Amino acid sequence: MTKCSFCGSEIEKGTGKTLFMKDGKTINFCSRKCEKNLLKLKRVARETPWTVEYKNAKQVRLGLLKEGNQVSKKVKTEVKETKKEVKKESPKKTK
Repeated sequence: MTKCSFCGSEIEKGTGKTLFMKDGKTINFCSRKCEKNLLKLKRVARETPWTVEYKNAKQVRLGLLKEGNQVSKKVKTEVKETKKEVKKESPKKTK
């Protein structure tokens, strides 16, 4: 299985689109949405919220993940737990 060059999701065999550049590089897309975002709209995957790369970059910014790793379910549950703890610890506003 190959990965989409824009969003990072895995592409099933027999689906998607492959673009061959003049310099010999190949670019794989899982959907027309990814192709359009990368080539026509010139968007960066790290700044597009629905991509895997954006989610990984967000985890790195929060300090929960080292660079180069994928977001795991364990990390996602840790984030939820820490958010709950912060809400419990924050004092309630009094009028």
